[in-house]
Amino acid sequence: MATFNDAKEVTAEIVKGFDPLMVTLFGSVARERVGNDLDMLVVMEDDKYHGMETDSLLQCSLKRFYHRFDIDPFILPVSKYLKQLHSGEPFLNKVLKEGMVLYMNNHVKAWLRQSDEELRTARYLLEGNFYRSACYHAEQSIEKCLKAHLIAKGWDLEKTHSIRRLLAIAEDNHLCFDFEEADIVFIDSIYRGRYPGEAGLLPYGEPDHDDSERAVKIAANLLQQSAGAND
Repeated sequence: MATFNDAKEVTAEIVKGFDPLMVTLFGSVARERVGNDLDMLVVMEDDKYHGMETDSLLQCSLKRFYHRFDIDPFILPVSKYLKQLHSGEPFLNKVLKEGMVLYMNNHVKAWLRQSDEELRTARYLLEGNFYRSACYHAEQSIEKCLKAHLIAKGWDLEKTHSIRRLLAIAEDNHLCFDFEEADIVFIDSIYRGRYPGEAGLLPYGEPDHDDSERAVKIAANLLQQSAGAND
């Protein structure tokens, strides 16, 4: 039987030997944390992928694991990966929807870049008086910033949008961010109220300029704090 910890061990071996762009776990171990084998998608730079030769080398590098469980690695050069992704290839869509990314080259930097982009988007929307959208992108900036620093600590990405939950995990990982209790409640209310059919984006109705400005300030403050969080 293979476990999620086995998947992380195999991923470390792949990263060490092949410097991939991304390793994604899918199948039973991704869903249930245990299964008969490991199904893994490995995406590589085009100039590092040489067809069957690369497939053979990767499987040989994992030879010691085959005494314990089976491994089904699917290797794709990034150009083919992107082509299939844009064409909506069913198998790849299923892998990305149900799978778990265990490694991504420059993963933390990518999350932080997205967090900064979300904040800049929120500011732009605030200036244009799009208050609901400004609040939403401010929340996304906060969420992605917290997840970036947790991933840097070795956290296994969890599908949560709760800022309270992310701050609790951060505390467990010795990361301290200055958040007022009222601000946590405020920001978490933004995600819960993101759909048009709900009574309002916030507990007290549709957001106004002050709400949007508050959300942007909270996000900006977190990004400023986070600059030294992993020093």
